[in-house]
Order: sequence, then structure tokens, then C-alpha cells
Amino acid sequence: MKRLFLIAVPWFAFVFIFTGLALAEATFELPTGTMTLQAPEDAEHKATLSSVNFPHSLHFSYSCQECHHAWDGNAPIQGCGTSGCHENFWVPKPGQADESGNKVKSLVGAYHQACRDCHRKEADQQKAAGSKSIVTGPVACAGCHPDPHSEVVDSDEALSVPMGIVTIAPPEGVEATRGTVGFPHGLHFQFACKACHHDWDGESEVEACSSCHNETEPTGGRNIKSEDNVMYYLAAYHNVCVTCHRDMDKERRAAMAQGKTGADLPKAAPVNCSGCHSPS
Repeated sequence: MKRLFLIAVPWFAFVFIFTGLALAEATFELPTGTMTLQAPEDAEHKATLSSVNFPHSLHFSYSCQECHHAWDGNAPIQGCGTSGCHENFWVPKPGQADESGNKVKSLVGAYHQACRDCHRKEADQQKAAGSKSIVTGPVACAGCHPDPHSEVVDSDEALSVPMGIVTIAPPEGVEATRGTVGFPHGLHFQFACKACHHDWDGESEVEACSSCHNETEPTGGRNIKSEDNVMYYLAAYHNVCVTCHRDMDKERRAAMAQGKTGADLPKAAPVNCSGCHSPS
């Protein structure tokens, strides 16, 4: 695999074969495993705590844009400390604040808000739900910044992820009554990978839904919500896609009823057959 760092994620244009799906050519390399978050070499302040070993693969249950909040899902992903982002490693000294009106947090502040605050929020949610066993990331300094310092670890493993249109076709041997679906994968990076690929381990190659949901005929009648149809491939696709689209449509209608317009409205998504399936 190509070695990949947090600084930037390069894009490539080549054909990538994916079980059960025909993919668009444009892909990007998604680093898996663990990466080490370090202070920039030219930082104006020397880091007083150790670097952070960040398990990237354990965070694929969150949207990419949860952390990479300014990413448009198309351009290369830049490191948090890139010029124009959180480029100041530490908060400025009194009287040295940026007078341009740019109130962007320092790199240290951005990391702590994204990571530590998320861990705290998860813990609070689990406590509120009555959980007696809290499972979340560390919130104390030593949990992320160990002493003695950990070895710098940057996994060289990565997966090629399609960012264009993925053509979803029926399994081999199935005579479909409707056309294929052109799925805009790149438009779904605002959702967690595991929202659809729910059994993915975050490391191995991702397979098509029909690789697991491989029943080509329903056993629970036409009701896709039936437990008997869990492994029916059409039920799997429709339960994930149509259900989500309908929820988005409800949110959009509710926002419109409140008078919201334009960019303030949730995105629209097709909820009828012709909106997803090609004419032939």
C-alpha cells in the first residue's frame, strides 16, 4: 500500500474493482490503522506532552466530515494544521492575537474540541441512558498523551475509496425488473462508513451488500421490514437507502414549514423508484 500521512490525502484516477459493484475511476486513499498526531516541526511553541497515537480505523463509525469539517468531499483532505486552517499550534500570547477577525482555534484547541469533547459527550450520553459500563475514548491527558512517550506509529495501510458514481447492479443470475442504480458515493461522505457498511471491520476491503445479503428471493413476502427478509439483497439496499432518504425528506419538509430556505434546508434525496433506478 502507498504510505499515507495526515498531512494530505492524494487522489488517483484508475479503475478499481469492487465485489458486486462497478466503480467510478476517481478514488482516494483512506488510511487505516493508527497514525501519530504530532506538533508541527516549525511550531512556535514546543509541545510539553507526548504525541497522540490516533486509531483512525476505530473512528469509521463517524462521518468523515465530523472531524474534517471543512472538507467538501471532493478536494484532497488537508491536515488540521494546514495554512488557512488551524495553523497556529498554540493560542497566541496576550496582545498577539490575530487582528484580522480570524477567530479560528489553535491546532491544540481544535484537536481537543474534536477529540476530547466528543469523548465526554459520548460518556454523558451513555450515563444519561443508564449505562453502567461507559465505553468511549479517553478524556484525561494521560489517556492520549502517555508518559513515557509512545513510539511514533504511522500505518502504511490504506484502502482505495471511490468518490464518483458507483453502479449498483443485481446479483449475477437475477433478472431485474428495474434498471441499475447510479449511487453517488462521494455525496455520502457526510455519513459514517458504517452507517451502510455495518459489519465492516475498518481494515479489510469493503464488499458489496449482496456479498452478505445474498438471498435473491424474499422469504418473508414483499415486506422488506420482515425479519425473514434480513438476508434478501433488495431488502438490505432499500432498508438502508430509502429509509434514510425518507427521514431526510421529513426533515426537509419540517425545515420548510419553519420558513427555512436554500442552504439552511436539509439536502433532498429520491424516495421513489424512478429517482434511483435508471430507465432501463
